[in-house]
Amino acid sequence: MERTSPMNRPWSRFQALAAACALLLGSASLHATVDESHDFAMEAATPFVEKGFIVREDYWNGEVKSGQKLQITHQLFKGNEYAFWLGSSQDGVTMDMKVYDEKNQPVQIDTKSDKHFMSVRVLPPKTGTYKIVFELKSKSSPGVLWALAYGYH
Repeated sequence: MERTSPMNRPWSRFQALAAACALLLGSASLHATVDESHDFAMEAATPFVEKGFIVREDYWNGEVKSGQKLQITHQLFKGNEYAFWLGSSQDGVTMDMKVYDEKNQPVQIDTKSDKHFMSVRVLPPKTGTYKIVFELKSKSSPGVLWALAYGYH
């Protein structure tokens, strides 16, 4: 079957291959950035894993308007210690993250930040649904790519 361009001229095999590669590489670069944000979240998890934390496979990610707060609700169990790791692959992003109980009281016991990630440790006082509230701000981009992972001990 002969492939044709939008102008109805036949495409060479090279042109068809180049077009397919451009499509694949274009979508891969977008995913690589989101994946890189997850990589930074996992980098934040490394010291926790060395202390025996179990990293959950599921995580959240996306793009958010710079300065917009996001909230994720999650079930935490008394007796477990949790850590949440927020990462962004973009330079110059400031991050803030807090965990609240059902009375909107902060419950984190430790927070650490680095260039591309931050971590929050939580020791829930009781089993229940908690809110993880986070915000990413960039001075150079209207949108910020992010990934949030977690683990427990």
